[in-house]
Amino acid sequence: MPHSPDAPLDRLVKAVTSLSYALGRSRVHEELTASVGVTVERPEVALLRVLYASPKPLRVTDLAARLLVRSPHVTRQVARLEAAGLVRRVPDALDHRAHLLSTTAHGRQVVDRIDQGMRDSFRAALEGMTDRRLADAAEVMERLAADAATRYEEPHPAPPPAHGGG
Repeated sequence: MPHSPDAPLDRLVKAVTSLSYALGRSRVHEELTASVGVTVERPEVALLRVLYASPKPLRVTDLAARLLVRSPHVTRQVARLEAAGLVRRVPDALDHRAHLLSTTAHGRQVVDRIDQGMRDSFRAALEGMTDRRLADAAEVMERLAADAATRYEEPHPAPPPAHGGG
């Protein structure tokens, strides 16, 4: 088979796809969460990470947009996480119909422990790679993640028209 100019790109696509599949498997997630002593579903970990990284509390709609999912999915997950003491929900002072979400101290500890488990796993798998190669790999993954977030982000609905005298 002749060498394709896309061969390195094809290798990257295959590797990212395989990694995504492997990390999304229940067994991998269950082993990781068990190893750090927590019981949280995969989608809930993603939700906790977004809230943890946010400099301010988020509405459900904003959280759903960042996760590239619909609000009803997030609402159910938030209810479970709130019951577990991992997420705090407070009324939005600017819109009393909405709530703002943030992680609790326990929620942040859970994310920290899961992330440490991931670092330990990656460290073992990538043993011997230089910091430069790891930084290059991180740059590629960050660029792909940013593109996916931009490409697939749901547009925010237009605000309702202002009611004025007409």
